[in-house]
Amino acid sequence: MREMTQNDHAGVVQIAESLPEWFDETARSHSIPIDIQHQRGFVAVQDGMVVGFVTLYVAEGRLQIGWLGVGKAFRGKGIGKALLYRVEERALELGLAEVATYTLGDSVDYPPYEQTRLFYFRNGFEVYQRNQTDNPGCPEEIRIRKRVVPPSAPANKDATHPLLEPD
Repeated sequence: MREMTQNDHAGVVQIAESLPEWFDETARSHSIPIDIQHQRGFVAVQDGMVVGFVTLYVAEGRLQIGWLGVGKAFRGKGIGKALLYRVEERALELGLAEVATYTLGDSVDYPPYEQTRLFYFRNGFEVYQRNQTDNPGCPEEIRIRKRVVPPSAPANKDATHPLLEPD
C-alpha cells in the first residue's frame, strides 16, 4: 500500500476498465482518467502491478472517497479493507473526523452495488442522506459516512494524536 503517483494512473484506469459492472462507460473513459489527475489517493501493489486503488479529496469537512476499486482476481483478500484503513489514517492525519462517499441507493436492485453497500456497511459506514436523481443509471444515491477516531483517543482533550502532531 502506498501513495498513488502519476505513474500509477494507467494501472488505475486498467482496473476501472476491467470492472464495467461498477464503473460505467463515462466513468471508465472520462471521469476516472480526469479525476485521478486532481485527486490524491493510495494504490495496492502486488509484484509491481496496481491491484487496487482509492482516490480522495476533502469536501464538506470530510475526507471523501472519489473512486475505489480492486481488481477481480484480488477481491476477498482484504485489499479493499486495507485501502479503507489507509483512508481512515489519512483522515486522522488531516484532522478530519469523518470519511464519506456516495453510491447507488438500495432502492435499486443491482447486485454489484448490493456488494458495494455491504462492503461499506461491514466496515462501519452508515447512511446519512438519500437523494433521488434524474440520472437513469443512478435513480437513487445514498451518501454514507464513517466517524474515525484515533486508535486510542487521548483522555485529555488538549492532547493530540501522534499522527496529528506537528513535525
